Amino acid sequence: MGFSKLRPVGSRVPLPTADSGVLALPWAKHYDSVFVNSGTAALSLAVKLSVNGRHTLQSPEVILPAYGCPDLVAAVLAQGARPVLVDLAEGRPWMNLDAVENAVTNNTVCIIAVGFLGIPERLRALRRVADKAGIALIEDSAQVFPPFSSGNGLADFLILSFGRGKPINLMGGGALLIRKDHGQKSAGVLRVLPELEITAGASWRFKRWLFNLLLTRPLYGVMERIPFLGIGQTVFHPLVSVNRQAPVEGLLEAGINGFNNRKDNRYAYSDALQKLTGKGWVQLAPECFGEALEGLVPASPNLLRYPLLAPCRKIRDQSLVALNRNGIGASAFYGQALPAIGGISELVAAAASAFPCACDFAERLITLPAHEDVCIEDIQCIAGILSE
Repeated sequence: MGFSKLRPVGSRVPLPTADSGVLALPWAKHYDSVFVNSGTAALSLAVKLSVNGRHTLQSPEVILPAYGCPDLVAAVLAQGARPVLVDLAEGRPWMNLDAVENAVTNNTVCIIAVGFLGIPERLRALRRVADKAGIALIEDSAQVFPPFSSGNGLADFLILSFGRGKPINLMGGGALLIRKDHGQKSAGVLRVLPELEITAGASWRFKRWLFNLLLTRPLYGVMERIPFLGIGQTVFHPLVSVNRQAPVEGLLEAGINGFNNRKDNRYAYSDALQKLTGKGWVQLAPECFGEALEGLVPASPNLLRYPLLAPCRKIRDQSLVALNRNGIGASAFYGQALPAIGGISELVAAAASAFPCACDFAERLITLPAHEDVCIEDIQCIAGILSE
């Protein structure tokens, strides 16, 4: 076993384009953009605006899935709201719709609809639930680009993240997209935010060069073996600050162009792994896109990672070991339901056992690299390993 390894996720940071402002943002018709220091900060701001929209509440509640990134909880807690976890639909990366409706109370201020590795949540169905309750709908599109609501205005607020491992990697930052009918009510909250400035100076360019270099197979394989870097670990961190932070001029446009020109590995994976479906494996992407979009074609088919559900945890774990031994950066992603992640259970007042579908999903999920460096030989290698 050598050190060379195909990283699990992550695209290269582009150089800023000279044509800044020329590219039309895909959400510009329905949403205004507010750039902030992280996707978590953007989500927290959306929660704050949702709380403000329900003025008289003493104990605001926010509905979110029981499987996801710990930053979801951090964003909610930073605004003094209570996270209310909802179990997943069986064998799916989405919240159970009946459980969402049952979780709504007079204290609920919003529902966070979290996209999964390029697959959006069922936004239309959740919009109906939110409208019935008179609450906001937040589309957390940190893993999906462009957000599903970009062209239709379904969600009240959209969240983008530009950190490593996201669809567009700008080495950090995020964006809160505010539907235009909420703009006036949001202005007071946004006006008082402190501002940070980032420029494409020598230090930024060196950091970009080094970051991109570390994504290569030989160096990623070495870097992953350095324990204190904590690569791939899922850890809860409280949200410390929310600041305005515009991307380097021309960088977002370059990132969007790079994303639009990125090759799509989804169909190659689907064909190569077809035989696994007869052995109890589930290819989530082919099955979920139609259900999530209610028959509509997604704006982009690109996946952040290619997700599979193994027949059981034992086979999933064996597969992870075999793939990583062979230089393929496969991952269990978050690895556990949210309440089982250290530091979360006491914050959400629930045990992981209360969410059996989320636990089953976490125990069976395996994600495969789907970025631009994945070649057909890699996919064939993966198919051969998993077939064994």
